[in-house]
Amino acid sequence: MTILNRTARTPVATRIARVDRQRFNEAVAGGLYPCAPSTVSGTPRIFDVNDIVILVVWSELLKEGLPPRKAGGIACGLRSLLIEHPEAERVVFVINSYGRSIWDLRENIPLEANTIGGTFIVSIKEWFLGPIRARVVRELEEEAGTVGTADDE
Repeated sequence: MTILNRTARTPVATRIARVDRQRFNEAVAGGLYPCAPSTVSGTPRIFDVNDIVILVVWSELLKEGLPPRKAGGIACGLRSLLIEHPEAERVVFVINSYGRSIWDLRENIPLEANTIGGTFIVSIKEWFLGPIRARVVRELEEEAGTVGTADDE
């Protein structure tokens, strides 16, 4: 699936990610969500598909009760993995016995693994990005057919 040619501005991206736009803007301004697409004053923030996927992950982490800064750090850690593997379907968030965390592809961490990089695995959370990405793309395509929505910037 080619995903690089689909983009959205903040109102559409936050709607697709099911994030309150004001809360998102406050998180970005407060440094709680450091991986928001960059922008300069007077120009809109433009999200690609994986930017919105990461925003969905942030939204889900917030729903789980994580503080916005912690959720932002975790979600934004996914960005570097998606830069290297933009169409990753299944990924894992691993915390080791030193409290360090990493994102990796599911296939790189065997189900029976109990160590990573010489340290014990404390927890693994798996994310199914394929269905999330498919929903994002579908909703972007639906939005593309809508002209003049009330939430336009």
